[in-house]
Amino acid sequence: MHHRLVRALLVASALCPLPALAAAPDSPLVAAAIDSATDAAAVDAGATADAPDQQQVGDDVVVTGVQTRDVASSATKSSAPLAQTPQSVSVVTAADIAGLGLQNLNQALRFVAGVTPETRGSSAEVYDQFKLRGFDAAVFLDGLRQFDSPTGYANPQVDVSRLDRFEVLKGPASVLYGQSSPGGLVAQSSKLPVDAPLYGAVAATYGTFDLYRVDADVGGRAGESVLWRVYGSANGADTQQRFSRRERQTVSGAVTLGAGGATTLTLLGNYSHDPENGAYGVFPALGTLIDNPNGRISSRFDGGEAGNRYRREQASGTYIFRHDFGGGWSFRASGRYQNVTARLGLIYVSGSPADAGLRRYNRASYATDEQLDNWTYDNQLSGAFRTGPVEHQLLIGVDRQVAHSTEAFAFGSAPALDAYQPVYGTVATPQTPAEVPTPFSGSYDTRQRQQGVYAQDQLSLGDLRVTLGGRQDWAYARERTRAGSTQRDAKFTWRAAALYTLPFGLAPYVSYSTSFQPQGGQVLRDDGTLGLPDPSLGKQIEAGAKFSVPGTPILLSAAWFRIDQTNVLTSTPDFSVSRQTGEVRSTGVELEGFAPLGHGFTVRGAFSRQRVRVTSDPQDPSRVGRGLETVGRGGTSVNLDWTAPGGPFTGLTLGGAVRHADEAYAGVYTPTFGEAAAGPRNSPGYTVYDALVRYDLGAAAPGLRGLSLAVNAANVFDKSYLTSCFANYQWCWYGNRRTVQATLGWKF
Repeated sequence: MHHRLVRALLVASALCPLPALAAAPDSPLVAAAIDSATDAAAVDAGATADAPDQQQVGDDVVVTGVQTRDVASSATKSSAPLAQTPQSVSVVTAADIAGLGLQNLNQALRFVAGVTPETRGSSAEVYDQFKLRGFDAAVFLDGLRQFDSPTGYANPQVDVSRLDRFEVLKGPASVLYGQSSPGGLVAQSSKLPVDAPLYGAVAATYGTFDLYRVDADVGGRAGESVLWRVYGSANGADTQQRFSRRERQTVSGAVTLGAGGATTLTLLGNYSHDPENGAYGVFPALGTLIDNPNGRISSRFDGGEAGNRYRREQASGTYIFRHDFGGGWSFRASGRYQNVTARLGLIYVSGSPADAGLRRYNRASYATDEQLDNWTYDNQLSGAFRTGPVEHQLLIGVDRQVAHSTEAFAFGSAPALDAYQPVYGTVATPQTPAEVPTPFSGSYDTRQRQQGVYAQDQLSLGDLRVTLGGRQDWAYARERTRAGSTQRDAKFTWRAAALYTLPFGLAPYVSYSTSFQPQGGQVLRDDGTLGLPDPSLGKQIEAGAKFSVPGTPILLSAAWFRIDQTNVLTSTPDFSVSRQTGEVRSTGVELEGFAPLGHGFTVRGAFSRQRVRVTSDPQDPSRVGRGLETVGRGGTSVNLDWTAPGGPFTGLTLGGAVRHADEAYAGVYTPTFGEAAAGPRNSPGYTVYDALVRYDLGAAAPGLRGLSLAVNAANVFDKSYLTSCFANYQWCWYGNRRTVQATLGWKF
């Protein structure tokens, strides 16, 4: 542990040497440069540098770099108002994450239309596992893809303390990003240096399940053209299950050279150490989804052992280079190297009951040792020009993505366990693949590569906006150990969209887009051989409207979509391989809105309803007409906040939220001892409530300026519910029970 922390501090200090500061901590310049994302005392000094916001302070103009909620860049790779973007995009800021007391991306997606969040509940928060419009979705950080292991568990996760904001881009986006599912993607943005002499924040949080967070963030200016920033977090908690817990230490450092000039270079480094990541456990379907005569299995039940462990380390380095040629033309180049290592050893419930008494459940053991290295690059030339009355915003880009993953694994046996009166300690948890009893073992060495060229033109003629784009991709994948197979693919994807803004603020739009997604892992082919999967192809038509009130932050949006996807991967009883179904169709509607109501009230809402069905499956025709496992039918969320506009309650904010998730398809349940009828099942919908209280202590006493206290409660009534199930494996996952946390923060 000591050498890891030393290494992290050396990386941060090398990137961001602490300079002599140019202003006192109470300088009004500093206050102007800090975004109020410490609203629940989270740590955010604000800023993506793509869309700087200028504020007048005395005789000086301070560029804060804050990108407002009504502007997004993911849909076009350029800053554009959401009201003029012909695609459905949801924005979640660091202030939103802080204000709601959210601990990870999974939790933040609870409030986004079209998302089935937390598909593996509270026991698997080590990953950001969710469905977007019915499909798995890629995560990008600073415009560059976050690669996942194609076969195992070496998947990165960005701590929320590192994020300035994220945007959920819905529908195919391959025309700009290459690898992207037809459901869309999540585009995260790191905190970058802000142009201010000195700024910072620190916060401490404690809550139920021994939840804790300590976050810190400090930055400033070193000379006239150098900006720096260092931030980090130590956080963790016990999970609901008996043995497991999560723990993380992460530190990031960033420096911008040439700030304020035509040419800038930003270097960003991060190191994260996760010594514990929960048990990645499951619950039997019998006793949770299916009634068991012995009663309901507790959400505290742990099917593993005290020795279960999952450790992960992440390290990355990123560069972002910009040059402004003048005349509306600019160049941007970015790249990142990332390394992820994961070591997993656990005992887990395999799902089925061990005997007709229906109390004891079979278990298994598993261990893996993995490493993932990836390199991603994106180079863009953009410019503005006119052809007669038409204005053009042209973007031309070249990108490349390379990943190399290795994995050694072993599946094995373990003694059964009574879920109602468990007796632990009857077996040792394997710490390496070699320690797995009676193992089925193997290894993978997988290499993936994709490169593409793309072009986009945004045309404006009066109030009409037309977006046209095309991209050619070349992809290569090779699995060197188990099947020794190689696959090469090439595909052209494109998008066309149009939006027209009416005089009273309504902007109807329509778009058509396609996707191309090379897929990792192993598939079982029709002839019984193993090989690499064919790429997933998708196409979507979307129609909708956006309504904004000029001069206000009010923005309402509505969308209807239909997505068709081919070559969908589905799991098999042999976890190490998958198979490809024929076709899937997803159709749905989504509504989202943000509006101040006056007198200090603000409301945000999201509603979605979708239908996701298999439309063709030559290998298993019985699946036709059924859904995709863990995909929900939609949901509704409403957040209402009140901030005292003045008087004796100045500084006080009260808020609440209601979250409803519709039922999700769970797959086909096959009883082991005739305990239930066989057939397709759905995990039931659920409704939970959240609350918050926040107080700016500086409003009570000037000497406490910058201090704030917040209390957040999620699932106030402590409802026990399932987020999803794999009935075909007899697995289910419980959602988070009531969590209450208090945060004390200080910004300067």
